[in-house]
Amino acid sequence: MRDLHPLPTPPRPQRRSPAHPLPAARPGCGPFESLAVTASLPPPLPLSSRLAIPRAFLALALVGALLGSTTPSPLYGLYQSLWGFPSVTLSALYAVYAFGVLLSLAALGRLSDRLPDRRLILLPALAVVGLGALLFGFADDLQELFLGRLLAGLGTGALTGSANAALMDFDNLDRQRRAPSLASIAFTGGAALGPVLSSAALYLDFWPRSSPFLLIAALALLAGLGLVFGNWPQPAKTPAAADRPAARQPLAQAMASRWPAFAMVCAVLVLGWMVGSLFIALGTTMLASLLPAGALAAAGLIVAAFQIAAGVTQFLCRRMPAGRAIHVGCALLAASWAGCTASLAYGQAWGFCLFTLCSGVGYGAAFVGAMGRLAIIAPAEHRGSLSSLFYVAGYLGSALSILGIGALVDAIGLLQAMQGLVVCVGLAAVAILCRGRF
Repeated sequence: MRDLHPLPTPPRPQRRSPAHPLPAARPGCGPFESLAVTASLPPPLPLSSRLAIPRAFLALALVGALLGSTTPSPLYGLYQSLWGFPSVTLSALYAVYAFGVLLSLAALGRLSDRLPDRRLILLPALAVVGLGALLFGFADDLQELFLGRLLAGLGTGALTGSANAALMDFDNLDRQRRAPSLASIAFTGGAALGPVLSSAALYLDFWPRSSPFLLIAALALLAGLGLVFGNWPQPAKTPAAADRPAARQPLAQAMASRWPAFAMVCAVLVLGWMVGSLFIALGTTMLASLLPAGALAAAGLIVAAFQIAAGVTQFLCRRMPAGRAIHVGCALLAASWAGCTASLAYGQAWGFCLFTLCSGVGYGAAFVGAMGRLAIIAPAEHRGSLSSLFYVAGYLGSALSILGIGALVDAIGLLQAMQGLVVCVGLAAVAILCRGRF
């Protein structure tokens, strides 16, 4: 029997189009007010844009440290004339700086990987760089010069490995490949600007003993403030590293199958820095022997020209595959050093300058290639250690080569020493090129 009075059917709720959902209203305000608040929030910046400021201040820190490493070179003659110390003391000033760098790299390389924030190394290192610059710039005796160079070496050694590892951390965060080119450009740019800065102060008589080092201290302070207030990100960690700190592999185990590749990368750096340090140490002397007496002052610019050519090459090669950059750089280094030696033998100043620029190109390509390959083979948890070992190899190779070539020049003469070095550089380049694919 049909029900004559059925119950009324409840109305169906109206469905809102999914293309226009209602926003969730905050307590105490209507939906339109919530829409206004949401629309007023700026969109978040891309990760690469947020990392631009920390990257820039890391590069500035490297520039300041490398300025401190090369700025004193044109001033040593001034100190020698003022205080009358022998030439062997100049060699000792170079040696104490290298000793400070090597000591700092060896002692603090692994510490950077174990600390929760690399700035715990970077900020004290910048303070030491600034203190060393001030002490050297206002030195009243030889002991203060030595102490200032030692502090500059300690600060630079602590800074280079940790800054390079931090740049590789940022590459791991935004999947970019900017660490090799940025670090090498900052490194070479600072090294090139140092002699230009002190030479300009000497030429203008603008407090040459103190003004360059005040600038270095100011750059160190500015870089430190930027690292503190520059929106520093935390590096990405794998779940195993975050949840189980004890799961961290020892360096020897993590690099078990990569040590041969790392050794070849270090060999490329040693070859490049050996040729570069010889140009820095002897380039002015070699060119001065080809120029008339009135142009001796211009011979010092050859060092800056070498560094500028290297820096421009590093910028242009930043997207070149690391293996190709290494091969091109090593071949150019060997050929250019032979060209410089031939120009010196035949008294051709223009040829020496041309091949010096070619050597700078080869140095830049080899350096950026070695940095790129290091970024590929270095495990994330050991980047600081491997970066420090990388720079230890470079500094040690350049220091030993300068000592060796200096002894060779005293024993057999400049031209004969360069001819012998052509053979050494050529054999080293052939060995690296025969290594094949990096």
